[in-house]
Amino acid sequence: MSYWIGLPLLILVALMEVSVLPMFRVYGLQPNLMLVLLVVWLIVRGANEAFILAPIGGVVLGLVDGAPVGTALIGLAPLAFLQELRGSQLREGGLIAAVGFTIVMSLFYNYTHLAVFTLSGDSGDWITASTRIILPTVFLNVMILLPLYWMMTIASPEQRRSVYA
Repeated sequence: MSYWIGLPLLILVALMEVSVLPMFRVYGLQPNLMLVLLVVWLIVRGANEAFILAPIGGVVLGLVDGAPVGTALIGLAPLAFLQELRGSQLREGGLIAAVGFTIVMSLFYNYTHLAVFTLSGDSGDWITASTRIILPTVFLNVMILLPLYWMMTIASPEQRRSVYA
């Protein structure tokens, strides 16, 4: 997989996140499919591809969702910082690192949206939002991480060979 698959996949995921996933909400919540896909891409495919695809995914998602433009891009920005924090050895503990990255990124992404909406005048109770929306959404993101991680690992045979070589 490369950018030829990644770019159309990001567009498809962004469109699915705003059109299809709202029909399959769990208790009024839906996972952040774009965020989880980019975390899995970072862990399985590496930083070189993910650093190109993350801003593109943020812009595409920002154009189609209902949030103010740029909110998704700001919410996805720490992906680069997490990779630097983790170091270059992303293959060690891949699934564990993916779960950890997903939890941290989900918290940052959702709190970024909450902060932007608060700044724009649509304020709400942050404690209620944390317990009723953000934490359950983190759980949903971790749940969809597992099949996405498995599919991305199977679809990336050259990455698997380099791990065992």
